Amino acid sequence: MIVSISEQAHIFFIAVTAGVIIGIFYDLFRIIRKIFPHPNWLIQLEDLIYWITISAFMFFVLFNKNYGEIRGFVLLGALLGNIIYFFTISIVFMKFATWIIYWTKKIIKTILRILFIPIKLILKILYYPYKWISYPFKFLRGKIKIIMNKSKNKVKRKSKQILKELYIIYKKI
Repeated sequence: MIVSISEQAHIFFIAVTAGVIIGIFYDLFRIIRKIFPHPNWLIQLEDLIYWITISAFMFFVLFNKNYGEIRGFVLLGALLGNIIYFFTISIVFMKFATWIIYWTKKIIKTILRILFIPIKLILKILYYPYKWISYPFKFLRGKIKIIMNKSKNKVKRKSKQILKELYIIYKKI
């Protein structure tokens, strides 16, 4: 199908816009990775999902605006839009997102620290009675260990003695 120059320019600008949208989508993935650290296999799975989604998006754009025809200037426009985004807006966007993530984490840590103050206080108060109550049990535990080791040694000696006697009886027969 023959497309006029003005229509080709319009399609080119739509492709540039699609490239910018692709860059924004990838930055969202980068932000999620900064918030929640991922293992390598999950990063690879996310990248696969990203490329499938982007391919479907570009197919949709090409199908709706360019009648499904793949033309070099459309792919060039998407690449140009992506490059423009990553060298201009993305830098500011990622710095702002990193700043927001940093301060959000700091605020959450501060809130959790404040919430755990009563728990720490209760544990500190309960530590001294626990220490006094557990002391006799520690003493008994040590004594029980000594008794168990002695009895275990007696059993070993007795079993060796019985085995020797059985061996002697066996030899006599």
